[in-house]
Amino acid sequence: MFFDKEGNLNLDELVIAHDSFKNIMEDGQVTDEEIVTQTQKIIGILRDMEGRYSKEELAEIKELLVEMSVLYAAYNIYSIQNINKGYGDI
Repeated sequence: MFFDKEGNLNLDELVIAHDSFKNIMEDGQVTDEEIVTQTQKIIGILRDMEGRYSKEELAEIKELLVEMSVLYAAYNIYSIQNINKGYGDI
């Protein structure tokens, strides 16, 4: 579910295959409206989960979301750093 046959985290493949991502990327552009819509979708899912899961389960979900967000932010910063290395001192 989360890992491929080699034991690697499988999120890229899951994201690319997901309808939300396909809809956003259909025209090759990401708009403000699409960001807002996806944000609202996530908020709705989280609010629903708050009503269905225990405090302990929610704490685990929160930890996962935070750690995933840290990875996402760090990866984006890493990517920008590597782009900047290619341009040298501008």
